[in-house]
Amino acid sequence: MGCENINLLLQMGIPVGAAFLGAWLGAKRFRNERWWERKVESYTDLIEALHEMKWPTGKYIDTVIENRKLSDNDWEEYWKIFDGGSKNARNVAERSSFLISSEVLREIREMEKQLSIAQDFNNSFDYLNKAYEAIDKCLQKVKEIGAKELGIDNS
Repeated sequence: MGCENINLLLQMGIPVGAAFLGAWLGAKRFRNERWWERKVESYTDLIEALHEMKWPTGKYIDTVIENRKLSDNDWEEYWKIFDGGSKNARNVAERSSFLISSEVLREIREMEKQLSIAQDFNNSFDYLNKAYEAIDKCLQKVKEIGAKELGIDNS
């Protein structure tokens, strides 16, 4: 009778154990997938914010190089876009600091340092040229780090 009881317990225990293991692994996979999706969202938001900063600086530089005049309204609009992107980049970096790589946060700080240094230039063209370079460098690094962290092959 003892062997029959052990056999019966094994017959009942193995499927129950397998069900619990399957449920546990499924829940773990779901959490990992959700975490990955949140990381993708954070990187996407950060890249969009950096583009919001880069676009108006590039437009202004193009305007100067092409020897065109920029109206006060256009300049104000470009500055609003730049300022909004800057605020968005800081917000995303702060709220996502537990999701994105610490390397990205260092790159954001370095960009902000370079933007601060650029403010020492005497004219807006030099300032925006330096700002464009700092933003572009940060943007490229964020994309590179994000692709590596998310396991995305960019080749």
